Amino acid sequence: MFGCGTMDENRQIAHESLRVGVILSAVGGILEAHSFLFRDGVFANAQTGNIALMALSILNSNFENSLKYTLPIVAFIAGVALAELIKNFAPTRKNFNWALGILMVEIAVLFLIGFIPKNCLNNVVTISISFVCSLQISGFKRLRGLPYSTTMCTGDLKSASANMTNAVINKDKNAAIIGLRYVLIVSSFFTGVLAGGVMTSLIGKHTLWTCSVLLALACVCIIIKNSKKPDKDQIV
Repeated sequence: MFGCGTMDENRQIAHESLRVGVILSAVGGILEAHSFLFRDGVFANAQTGNIALMALSILNSNFENSLKYTLPIVAFIAGVALAELIKNFAPTRKNFNWALGILMVEIAVLFLIGFIPKNCLNNVVTISISFVCSLQISGFKRLRGLPYSTTMCTGDLKSASANMTNAVINKDKNAAIIGLRYVLIVSSFFTGVLAGGVMTSLIGKHTLWTCSVLLALACVCIIIKNSKKPDKDQIV
């Protein structure tokens, strides 16, 4: 899908496939909607807002409130560190690698916090979601060789806009294809937010279990891709 470019650009790396990217972006959208609607209006996917709010709390000498924003940041850092450890020490086999190891940790964490009711241990849930998102950001950083994010949209939206503009100005077919990939990722995140909002209203805390199921599906996609011999110079 959207295959174009050199063999190096389209190298066969299963966890960089468009299919996996779409699934992970949908999960990112679901987590964003769920944490905001179900856990006191908190966005747990990214830490820019938490850093700003922590600084403002310190400025206002509200040190107790600053701790609320510090904990997700610490959890995010811990997730990045764990992702790097998994990358460096996970066994590398035909049907198992570090990407699957990271996804399995995400699946386990989301499954466990899916038992926690609304208005109970909200800090634990949002910290855990921050941890999961940092694992995902650190582990899945490239889409068919190009940088992207599955838990926030700013960079992907910029890349989509830049490539589509270049496609129009320079009549660059390759830029158009790359831009469409980013559009698909942003659209998947947007769809995930919509789905997350609906599911949160219907099944509440168990919405997180749907994320575990989707991440398991991503694992299956990676395993199937790794088990196949590369017979085309493109990745889906």
